[in-house]
Order: sequence, then C-alpha cells, then structure tokens
Amino acid sequence: MSLLGREFTPYNPFGPYIVKSSISDETFDILLDTANKIRKNKFLKNKNDYRKSLAGNLSEEYSYANAFTKKQEKIIEEELCWLASVYTKTAKKIIFKDLSLEPKDIVLQKPIWVNFMKSGEWNPLHSHTADISCVIYLQVPDEISEENLKNESSSNSNTPSAGKIDFQYGDDITYSSTGFMVQPKEKDIFLFPARLRHMVYPFKSNVERISVSCNFANKIKALKDLNSSGER
Repeated sequence: MSLLGREFTPYNPFGPYIVKSSISDETFDILLDTANKIRKNKFLKNKNDYRKSLAGNLSEEYSYANAFTKKQEKIIEEELCWLASVYTKTAKKIIFKDLSLEPKDIVLQKPIWVNFMKSGEWNPLHSHTADISCVIYLQVPDEISEENLKNESSSNSNTPSAGKIDFQYGDDITYSSTGFMVQPKEKDIFLFPARLRHMVYPFKSNVERISVSCNFANKIKALKDLNSSGER
C-alpha cells in the first residue's frame, strides 16, 4: 500500500502538556547570585532551609523568602508570571481549549525555592499544589550528560536517566507513552500542570546541579473560590 499523497498529522488531545522555554540573563543572574548568597549566609541558610516542605532527598534546599531586594523580586515575578501566561495561552493550540490568562491574572505563590542537587541525591515522584508549576535550571554540568553516554551503568541501559527529570502521566497502553524524560540545560524552564507527577533521577558524577521551582495560581479562580466560601 502506497504512502504517497497521504498526510500524517500528530495530535495531542489527551493528557497534560508541557512548555519548554528559557529565562532571561537578568533573571538567571538574580536567581543564581541570590541562591549562592543564601547558602553562604549562616542566618539565611538556617532560616530558609526548606527541606521539611519538599519531597526531595537533598542536603540543600532553600526558600528565597526575604532574600531578594524589592527590585529583584519585581523582576522575577514579572518574568515568571509572563511565562506562565504564555503557558496558559498555548492551550488553545495544543488541547483546543481557551484557558488564556494575562500575567495580571496569575499569582506567583511564594516562596520560590532552590535545589542544590549533589551526587547520589534524588527527587522522588511527586506533584505540586496550585494550578501551574515550573522548574528552572541554573547549573547543569556537562559531566551529567556525559555520564549517560559513557558511564557503564547508564550507557548500557535502554533508559539512561542520570540527572534527568521525568514527567509521568496516564495508563500504560499500546501506542501511548506514560513518561517524558528530559536532560535539561542551563537557563531552561519547563512549565506544566501543578498536579503532573514528576521526579529527578540521581547521578554519580561529583558535581552539583542547581534548579529553582515555583507554583502559580489563577487569581480569578482563587477570588471566586474565596467569595464562594464566604457566602456559605
């Protein structure tokens, strides 16, 4: 049977969608410089230790609470809410629903937090609260990618996964995939539904991988829910 003259158009009508983009140099510098400031300041390091609130099996995870200047906080909030707005507007194209929100209609939930991931550490399968989540990458050493290509245990696997983020959704059926695994790079940002389960695999290389996470809420929906609960 000939394939000539046939068109094959892929659709994504089922399940959640993920949007990959990048952050600006300015936001990157603020997030990385402030993260390093927190871990070097004994007071902030203790006060902002965020591990008890997170699923990660990491030795260093800090909230950014009270660590930004007002100007820095404004820059971060404006850029991230704008990116979250772009994510909502993508729904029209991907899942054929108009879920568009403007940046002013989106709340960046605080605090945002930074993860310093070292050799042997990992983030188990988990999900977030709110409506939209994101993960931003500030440092992803080349050694981690090389580990997947050259390390005996990874390179001979049919699923080399050292240091990769893995998004999981749905039932395992024929002609379907339940996972989307990615090797991120510096300045990448991935936006996704907050309830989408995801995990990060450990790596063996003696390096440090730095990422930032945060959640966004629909301000309009939150106000409606608040007003509705107040009427009861």
